[in-house]
Amino acid sequence: MRIALAVLRRDRRSQVATVLVALGVMIAVSLVLWLVAAPNGLQARADRTAWREVFTQNEDRTISVAVNKDSFDGKLIERFDVARLKTGNVPVAAGIAKFPEAGEVLLSPALADLVRDTPAEKLGNRFPGKQIGVLGPEALKFPGELVAIVGHDKIENGYPAPGLAGGSGSYRDDYHGMLYLLTRVGLVVLVVPCLVLVASAARLTAAKRERRLAALRLAGASPRQVVIMTAVETAVGGVVGSVLGVLLAQPFSHITAKIPWEGGTWYPGDFVPSPAVVATVAVLAPVLVIAAAIMGLRRVVNRPLAAEEQRKVRSWRLMTIAGALGVFFLGILYAQEAGGDNQFTVVLLGLGAVAVALVLAGPVVTAWVGRFFVGRWRKPSTLLAGRRLAGDPVAAFRGSAGVVIAVFTGSMALTMLPGLESQVPFRDDTWKTDAIVAEQVTHDLTPLRLQTSAPIVTMLDGTVSAGADGSYGSYVIVGKCADVAKVLNGLSCQPGPAVYAYSRLNGDHFKSSGTKDDVTAKLPAQYETRPFNGSGRISGVIDPELLPGVEGKVSMVGVPTTRENRDAVHTALVGTLPGVQLVDGEQRGLYGDTLMADLQRATVIGLSIAAVLGGIGAAVAAAGSVIDRRRTFGALIAAGTPIRVLAHALRREVMLPVFAVTIGACGAGIVVGIGLLTLARGLVGRGEMPITPWVLAPVAVGMVVALVAALSCGPVLRGISPRDYAAE
Repeated sequence: MRIALAVLRRDRRSQVATVLVALGVMIAVSLVLWLVAAPNGLQARADRTAWREVFTQNEDRTISVAVNKDSFDGKLIERFDVARLKTGNVPVAAGIAKFPEAGEVLLSPALADLVRDTPAEKLGNRFPGKQIGVLGPEALKFPGELVAIVGHDKIENGYPAPGLAGGSGSYRDDYHGMLYLLTRVGLVVLVVPCLVLVASAARLTAAKRERRLAALRLAGASPRQVVIMTAVETAVGGVVGSVLGVLLAQPFSHITAKIPWEGGTWYPGDFVPSPAVVATVAVLAPVLVIAAAIMGLRRVVNRPLAAEEQRKVRSWRLMTIAGALGVFFLGILYAQEAGGDNQFTVVLLGLGAVAVALVLAGPVVTAWVGRFFVGRWRKPSTLLAGRRLAGDPVAAFRGSAGVVIAVFTGSMALTMLPGLESQVPFRDDTWKTDAIVAEQVTHDLTPLRLQTSAPIVTMLDGTVSAGADGSYGSYVIVGKCADVAKVLNGLSCQPGPAVYAYSRLNGDHFKSSGTKDDVTAKLPAQYETRPFNGSGRISGVIDPELLPGVEGKVSMVGVPTTRENRDAVHTALVGTLPGVQLVDGEQRGLYGDTLMADLQRATVIGLSIAAVLGGIGAAVAAAGSVIDRRRTFGALIAAGTPIRVLAHALRREVMLPVFAVTIGACGAGIVVGIGLLTLARGLVGRGEMPITPWVLAPVAVGMVVALVAALSCGPVLRGISPRDYAAE
């Protein structure tokens, strides 16, 4: 221990290495703490909003609840219409002052301010009744969320619930598990470059340390003494970096809370990991650094005379990629069949295994590249770089490992993103852009007619099939063509009753789908079929004259609007038809835009972090390579080699393996991205799997990052002189 501490006090290069180790560990610890806190933030949101998932099928049916999404001025509103089913106490969650009775309203603070500053006919009338309080932060997803709980005597389309009590929520089911999967994928693919950075920092000045320890072994030092010297020398930087990383994580979490997700930011306490997690990461980081340094001492401990022998790599490393991909796709198959909390465990293990396999296989490709350029060199710098790559491929690839992982992550993300975009619920062009349609209407429409002068289109939706039960039929709308054409796309009317459809309907039995009681009717044996050019989910429109017995039956209400009256019409529909589902193209597009912006933002942040980690790791490894070979460079400079040639050789050492290995990493990223997209597509139930040329962009970015990292070792190289060779 005294020798190790004396080295740290007196050897400038060891001091520089210790500082770099501390910085690498600090960055890794702070990022890992942030990554492991991300699920905590999502879980905190889920716990605060657990009262919204209150539906039940048991006998404890205290209230009826209708949950709807609303929007105003480009902001989403969560609306809950509630009514008592029986007398007695109704349990409520923290943040909800009391259950709102009929004629009472609870609003979130942001929505209350918005209602106060907006004309009632545009917004306030959507929440009829007396405001009895505001929702506290314990019941809100994020600061500034717009939420309303409106009390009624009766809810037509409500679901039974035991109350509005909170509890332990689960974000795993948010958007059919896609968010759960993406957070775990991000955790894995960003932890791996953190580990690469720590390993690169731990291996700084490894060559000089091996020579020094080999000399001590030959002088009589025991293997235990050599290991302790290395552990003490490395532990100083590791422990200091771990402490700094823990201290940095706290302000970092407050910055992270400002990143929007699902339409709003976070509460400051959401991104705080548990003390047990902080302690575990803080202890594991220096332990891993020390372990990485000790693992490199096997030759020194066992064969000190062979400490400077060239290390060979075996081709079996390439087989690890095939094995890791096999585990990954087995995990995909398992996740598609299984459920529960461990559904994605094998997938994530396979994903991490692929990333590690790329790091293991990199030195093999590096050795091949080195031998290729040694045999075909045209410039001295190319020969020097080729000799280094072929002679010590493990050390030469170390600087490229982080960049390779960043390219793998980027190609995977850019493969998934276009496919996820096709799964986001944007507007489907069923209804006209200026139309607002209310579904599952069982209300009296008289109050609506009194509230608005806009034309009201009444319709009945259902299916037409060959059987009376309506199964496996075509989804159709029953209504007067001239009226329905005001709100439905692709409908061109002609005089006389007819069926407007893509082709003749396969059946003649009609059964309603949005009414309290089933309404059935039968089409006549002969009727005229006219073309229908709609591009949405409706297959046809039937004039009511062809279905006797459905006159006056209503399950849908559509209203064409103008820019001036849209908010007023929307308010009239919500206020007079509580509990109905509104199909509003603007609202649906807003939800899709919000979700897509979240995915794009998360992708950009994740790829930026991966690129920064890869660049830092490459710069640290490149600088360490120069420090380790200070004697060699000093001898070359003393022999007359220009520093410019050595600088070119260093750049080629970094760039050549990066170019070769990142091509394979890009291919692996595309394959893994397709697998994850297949799994996400199965979770959501729809979507395409397009691959764009942008998946190759990470290769170019990786080359640029590697070049910048290679240039960073220039100052270290220029600090070498022939005197360094004489000193050695």
